[in-house]
Amino acid sequence: MGLVKIGTADDALLRESLPAISEDANKYDRGRLFLAAGSYGMAGAAILSARAALRVGTGYLDLAVPKEIYGILASAVPEAVFTVYDPEDPDGSAELLREHAEKADAAALGPGLSSLRALVCPAVIGVSRKKLLLDADALNWIAGTKTEFLTPETVLTPHAGEMARLLRREAPVTQEERFRAVRQAAGEYRAVVLLKGKDTLIARPGAEAGEIAEGEVLASPIPGIFRNPSGTRGLSRAGSGDVLTGVIGAFLASGMDAFHAAVLGAYVHGKAGEEAEKRFGLRSMLPSDTAELVGFVIREAEAGPARK
Repeated sequence: MGLVKIGTADDALLRESLPAISEDANKYDRGRLFLAAGSYGMAGAAILSARAALRVGTGYLDLAVPKEIYGILASAVPEAVFTVYDPEDPDGSAELLREHAEKADAAALGPGLSSLRALVCPAVIGVSRKKLLLDADALNWIAGTKTEFLTPETVLTPHAGEMARLLRREAPVTQEERFRAVRQAAGEYRAVVLLKGKDTLIARPGAEAGEIAEGEVLASPIPGIFRNPSGTRGLSRAGSGDVLTGVIGAFLASGMDAFHAAVLGAYVHGKAGEEAEKRFGLRSMLPSDTAELVGFVIREAEAGPARK
């Protein structure tokens, strides 16, 4: 196995990578994101993901939810446009989901889907050739068997337990195994893989072989694997991953490639968590605080000095 240079992100990298907003920009110019999230009893996952995506700056958020929770989401996320599907009509719902996903610049699936993953995932994954983010229940749907549906413009965001399922292991990935596991998964699934947790790691296809690619905007050369420098223990709460999904999904829809989106999404999410801890404390900070502070982090980065 070859040597791999480890990269990291900072405010300057974020500032340089954010797409410009022109004077005559419209909502479609700022990215159209299709987000399929939430189920009965899990409406909060969809709310957190959606609010985070909007704070990043998504111009058009198409939020796909089952009819049972539409009323909750409509009042909680008034900026979204909704694709409301009926799980009791699987054929009609699959066609509706597929049609709306195809109209978007990127699709993000998984947070809070629960059993609805069996309906939503096959309707979108492998059918849409858009940029794609898979989290939570969408990862459980593809785990170990459906790698043929993925492309290098797919982002997978497992935690240690989900990573174990992706790699067909019985026990969660330990802290000592994380580096090898994220590289293995990136190669096996031919996708960008973000392994959440302490010392978040992001790898792309080729990292497992020690590849160091050149000639892209992110850096020269770009390391095949990045270690996220931001974050806090306060992010260890249910819902934090849903916020991360929204951030990365929004970056994908804005035009960033999958690796950029994952690296910078993790960085912004971690910085927003740090700011939430400053304001509310380690014990009291909430994922909803982090989602709302995503915009603050981006604003501060954009206002900072240029990289020398």
